[in-house]
Amino acid sequence: MRSFVFLLLCWLPAHAGWWPAQKAPRSIVIAGIQHSSDMPEMNLAQSVAGLAAQALNDGTGDEGVWIETTNAIYRTYFNSLVRRLKAGTPGTFTAWQLVDRYKEKGIIKGYILYDFSRKDNSVNLATMYAALEKGILVDVTQEAIARSKGLQKLYDATHAVLDTAVLRALLPKLNPHLLVIGNPAYPNNRDYAIAQKSVVYYGVDSLFQSVIKWVKPLSPVIGWNAGEEFKHIEPCTSWGLINTASDWCMNLPLLSIPPVNRLPQIRTLNPKDINWQEHANYHAFVMSDGDNMQWTFGNFLNNRDYWNNPYNESIPMSFTSCVLNLVQAGSDVYSYLVKTQPGHTSVVEYGGGYYYPDLFARLRPDREKLLREYAGMINAQMKITGTKVFGFICKDVSCEEALEAYRIYAEEIEDLTGMIAVQYSPYNGGGGKVFWVKNKKGTAIPIVTCKYQLWANLSRQGSGDPVQLAGWINEDNAPSPSANKQLNWTIVHAWSYFSDSITHHSIVTKDKKNIAAERGVTPVKWTKDLLDKGTKVVSIEELLWRIRMQHNPAETLKAAGIHQ
Repeated sequence: MRSFVFLLLCWLPAHAGWWPAQKAPRSIVIAGIQHSSDMPEMNLAQSVAGLAAQALNDGTGDEGVWIETTNAIYRTYFNSLVRRLKAGTPGTFTAWQLVDRYKEKGIIKGYILYDFSRKDNSVNLATMYAALEKGILVDVTQEAIARSKGLQKLYDATHAVLDTAVLRALLPKLNPHLLVIGNPAYPNNRDYAIAQKSVVYYGVDSLFQSVIKWVKPLSPVIGWNAGEEFKHIEPCTSWGLINTASDWCMNLPLLSIPPVNRLPQIRTLNPKDINWQEHANYHAFVMSDGDNMQWTFGNFLNNRDYWNNPYNESIPMSFTSCVLNLVQAGSDVYSYLVKTQPGHTSVVEYGGGYYYPDLFARLRPDREKLLREYAGMINAQMKITGTKVFGFICKDVSCEEALEAYRIYAEEIEDLTGMIAVQYSPYNGGGGKVFWVKNKKGTAIPIVTCKYQLWANLSRQGSGDPVQLAGWINEDNAPSPSANKQLNWTIVHAWSYFSDSITHHSIVTKDKKNIAAERGVTPVKWTKDLLDKGTKVVSIEELLWRIRMQHNPAETLKAAGIHQ
């Protein structure tokens, strides 16, 4: 009984967040990759890194393994990690050299054989056995090398099938607070799965449904599943799990080591700095897909389309982001985001992960309790980051379940400026409508839906290119000066390319077929240049404060700390 209780305690998160804890190493070696397109080599390196991280958690090792990657920004994260851990750096080794190193230390007990050419869940089965048996992942093409090193075969997955019976036998030995979605064709996150002894699966079928029912609610789902987005996010949401869109992340075991010192905070807007004497129509532009954690890790912060766009210095651009997940799973990434935050930009925490609040935990008997508990966890992490705006994607922004979620968020997340709501399809399904709920102090908090979409070649009402969008906004703002001012926002589809000509409609799609095409912040600049003089582009933070002021001036002045 005592051993069972100890095992249960080991699985519980060691902090106020929802990601599992990872212990820190004294030194970090680099696994040099000879051929990054060689998936068996990458799987081998991932398994070595995972076993080293598992040994850190078990107290049987003191060294971490960083897997070399061709993405240059990861070197920035590595240097930051080494500095904050004050870790030694013994050097770079091949994956097989590290096998020798850790076999001698007893960290590697043998190998798990699999056949990569199958590209099915047998490699995920092998990954789970690697975690449990402390074996490296060895493809059939590598077995001769493994045997030449005196390694024992611990499990053979080459002809195995991951079915209900096999999974049922494994689950009691695995971590119930984590799910890794592992595409059999790629190696990413197998290190994390092995380090945390996670269940690993791919596909949306009856076995997947069994797995997500078994995983404890409020647990993160690492990776990305097959098929249509909604069809694999909805089941996880309905069982109260948190998707993280992290399929291309690298080195999560080391990057997820919690920081010891206090983290820097996102720069936010002080409402006292707003020019309340100014009167105009106000519009905000918010970048989509910020909950995509692998994008933030790999191709966002240094990208001139987005965070590094020169127009960020002149446009009060707003970005959805996954800063709460970054704090827990990549604090070095988070710190770099804060350090490089462009002038005038605003950051929206996008849900604390990807799930639909109106469908959250609907298959659990205690939906409201779980959503309230998760909102409390979000509150704790938002205090760390200093973020003031909370956003999310609903299946239906206007349904009763969504309204219930808004109320819970307002009651549990302190110091909110406001919330923004996007509908799964179309994003602007709320049509700019504003919902009001009260926090625990009785203060009204707005939930503002998206009115327009800057989205290429999408035949939806309110969706268009810079010329169309500017035309609609100007039309909205045309009524007489005595009318209520327009206070709306547009979602900017992160992946849409637009022509560099603002005199005609978009001529390109997702694939950049026109050499002059742009996406991200630059099309927002083109839209802004076409707006009439009575419309001012502001950050989503300022827009929310102005919505509050229009709704209840006295209450807003008090909340903003402004004394008249």
